[in-house]
Amino acid sequence: MEISIFAKRCQSREGKTFYKYLSTLITRNGERWPVQVKFREDCGAPKPDQCPMNIIVTKDQCNLSTREYTREDTGEIGKTRTLWLNGWEPGSPYVDHSMDDIDI
Repeated sequence: MEISIFAKRCQSREGKTFYKYLSTLITRNGERWPVQVKFREDCGAPKPDQCPMNIIVTKDQCNLSTREYTREDTGEIGKTRTLWLNGWEPGSPYVDHSMDDIDI
């Protein structure tokens, strides 16, 4: 499967800069799941300055973990999903289609 990967620059409490990789998975019934993408050390992560980019991943090279949490301030129950990758390869060039339906 081919997915689009985005890199978000973050900063730890200690002031160190790191990148968080994000994507969206689409289920068989059309549901869109935002996911954080984590790359295992042996396969390496894409360079942040090359993102957004499309990558190709096979189902035997990845797994999906789900974690439920409760917000302390509202009591709302939420869910986070993490896509763990053991291997990947570059895909087709990324093309932004976000403005295709907008008339300017």
